[in-house]
Amino acid sequence: MFIIRTLMLEMTPIVRPKTCPMKPTRGIGQWLVAHSFLPTPPPPCPSAKASAAALPYLVVTAGAATSIPRPPPSSWGRASTPPPPPFPFFPGLRDILLLPPPRPSLWPLGLLPSFELDMASSATISSVGAQAALVSKPRNHGISGLKASSSISFELGSSFLGKTGSLRESVTTRVAPKAKSAARILPEASYKVAVLGAAGGIGQPLGLLIKMSPLVSELRLYDIANVKGVAADLSHCNTPSQVMDFTGPAELASCLKGVDVVVIPAGVPRKPGMTRDDLFNINAGIVKSLIEAVADNCPEAFIHIISNPVNSTVPIAAEILKQKGVYNPKKLFGVSTLDVVRANTFVAQKKGLKLIDVDVPVVGGHAGITILPLLSKTRPSVTFTDEETEQLTKRIQNAGTEVVEAKAGAGSATLSMAYAAARFVESSLRALAGDPDVYECTYVQSELTELPFFASRVKLGKNGVESIISSDLEGITEYEASALEALKPELKASIEKGIEFAHKQQGAAASV
Repeated sequence: MFIIRTLMLEMTPIVRPKTCPMKPTRGIGQWLVAHSFLPTPPPPCPSAKASAAALPYLVVTAGAATSIPRPPPSSWGRASTPPPPPFPFFPGLRDILLLPPPRPSLWPLGLLPSFELDMASSATISSVGAQAALVSKPRNHGISGLKASSSISFELGSSFLGKTGSLRESVTTRVAPKAKSAARILPEASYKVAVLGAAGGIGQPLGLLIKMSPLVSELRLYDIANVKGVAADLSHCNTPSQVMDFTGPAELASCLKGVDVVVIPAGVPRKPGMTRDDLFNINAGIVKSLIEAVADNCPEAFIHIISNPVNSTVPIAAEILKQKGVYNPKKLFGVSTLDVVRANTFVAQKKGLKLIDVDVPVVGGHAGITILPLLSKTRPSVTFTDEETEQLTKRIQNAGTEVVEAKAGAGSATLSMAYAAARFVESSLRALAGDPDVYECTYVQSELTELPFFASRVKLGKNGVESIISSDLEGITEYEASALEALKPELKASIEKGIEFAHKQQGAAASV
């Protein structure tokens, strides 16, 4: 059962704090404050002579003693040393994070621990994907400038994190007798997202995950059939976004007008015995017709291509947009996030690491040997034997086939793909909202190699790709360098196949 409620906190600021309450004690705290938990930068710390009456503060900390190795904040501005890509859900807190409750906050997808709080009671709370036990008790909190009358601690276990994550939050409050004031934390929902192919195996779970995002105001679902039932089902979820359904080509333009992000999972899934040519011949035409509609109705939107084979469908989309005169390479993405998700999962399992800490960049393409996990760049730093490197690389490359065979013809990797696509949607929305530190691996037009399209880590911003991170390819191992060269001919052939298809379609249209 999914339960979403509102967090209510009764708080009063203390005048003239002796020290700045916004200053975290370690680098991870600075990272958290910087990552769009506030829609705008926090207000400056009041001086000893100033009043702190502007806003009450929510002070959040965690009990995890371990630390995550990260570049120092002073280096984050350089593209060569970005921080790890923020997890799209709730990261493990290690430091003090201050939020002004009256203002909308950009909470991550799905893991806002949401409840109504009575400071004198004990209760069990629920949030999407999480169960937690909450106990309230009076105690003093040793933070200069703030006085606490009560504290709340809970352990949070989340299925979204892949493993059980533990958080310990302490909320410090000061309530004036007989003069309680309530402050409400609400997410800012202001973006419109369209899912094309919303009634399919990927589209339905993807729609649910996007519906959970507090950043989405409208979720528009399109398919050629059966989408009304999906929309009706999702519309019952009590999250802020409005769900709208559109059926068939006649309603596609209405679906796309004014959207900020278009996600395209439309197409047929892989089945046992299906060749890449079989998949291409069906899905290429679907992507072409949908991209033509995108070009006509929302050319400025972020475009996320999920339809396989991504190595070819992204070049097709690029050529169609060029023909329409609206191509912006910074806003066209092949969603290769699933390769990163799998790499992180498999490495964490192999090395016994906390999944939330693991980050493995994956470059190249999004099929077979074109998928190249750079295990030498894994964070936190770990060592792999040659045998482990080969085994992990092959498993990541063949993970899609692993799922297809396990489902015995009943489907492909729809759920994990929906999860990965939702993560990339959330990252895009955070970038649009102004988060300055959003990094993801994605398949885009690139000059990182001699190939016109290449998957790598990029920095996302309000206008799409802000920079491509070249440092991931520096200092790679001999095995990785050899695999990189080996993937290029196959990736090049897939790119050329997509471009050739688009040109043939243009020629056929011109001859009619």
